[in-house]
Amino acid sequence: MLKLIVTAGPDKGLAFSAEDGQTIQIGRSQAATHRLTDPAVSRVHCEIEAAGDKFVLHNISTNGTQVNGEATTERPLKHNDVIRIGNSELRVVADVGEATTAMVPPPAAGDLSNLVGKPLARYQIDTVIARGTTGTVFKATDTQGGPAVALKVLQPEFSQNEEEMQRFVRAMKTMLPVRHPNIVQILAAGKTGPWCWIAMELVEGESLTRVIQRIGVAGMLDWKVAFKIAAQIAAALDYAHGQSIIHRNVTPQNILIQQSDKAAKLGDLMLAKALEGVMAKDVTKPGELLGDVAYMAPERTRGTGGVDGRSDLYGLGATVYAVLTGRPPFSALGLPELVQ
Repeated sequence: MLKLIVTAGPDKGLAFSAEDGQTIQIGRSQAATHRLTDPAVSRVHCEIEAAGDKFVLHNISTNGTQVNGEATTERPLKHNDVIRIGNSELRVVADVGEATTAMVPPPAAGDLSNLVGKPLARYQIDTVIARGTTGTVFKATDTQGGPAVALKVLQPEFSQNEEEMQRFVRAMKTMLPVRHPNIVQILAAGKTGPWCWIAMELVEGESLTRVIQRIGVAGMLDWKVAFKIAAQIAAALDYAHGQSIIHRNVTPQNILIQQSDKAAKLGDLMLAKALEGVMAKDVTKPGELLGDVAYMAPERTRGTGGVDGRSDLYGLGATVYAVLTGRPPFSALGLPELVQ
């Protein structure tokens, strides 16, 4: 684990952390995983990536990043390093790297990174693609000769309640026949041991979140790019709504841009429905909402039901706003203020 403490700047005293295998972004926008209020910090200023048993800092701001007073574009971090971005300084206060591997505690039971290199059902798990509150997405090899897949493995808590399992099964049965060029295809789903998993089409590209992060550095995208994304995801939603399927969590993170043809594909369709029960509430922290609140329709924040396709259209509108401007339509320092 890497730990950072802000030692200078408007957010002095604030602490950040990154788990083994996790990549974090630091900046002043909602797109960053860890936010600073320093106006001299870029929307997404730098990224810290777990690389083996080290954490490597990458500068992604035209304003530059310094480590121990030296400008850097890429640098492994070690204990007591001082990172300067804008008018803020962050000190590395946890030992990282090969010399301290023995100090890192073993992964907790719910830490899905333990699955790397192991088989699950017919798949061999290769590398971590992304992490979330409810599970982890891995790149995996089909041992029966099929194409490589994106394998989403849910936290084991979800398999411990029969009602939640039935909700998951119903959602996956609904999605397996769905076919649309702008929807990430679900290839298979099941439960193996304590793990519920979903094998999906592997989209070679990047999430729209990463595209938006670059906007803060390189300037806004051409409106024609935003229009194409909007039209393609709207077509995906139109098809899904025609099948009586509501996404419930349309956000930049759930939209993938395919590298080969720049096509936009909507992922995690029906997963929010599958995870909205009691066990999902147990996995999230008290007061936390399942989904990205910055892109969440107001009716979804009330938890009173009544969600339909219009909530998806709100999420798409907020997403396109972020593509055009580099930030979601609303921001705040805390969850209650953001919901309000």
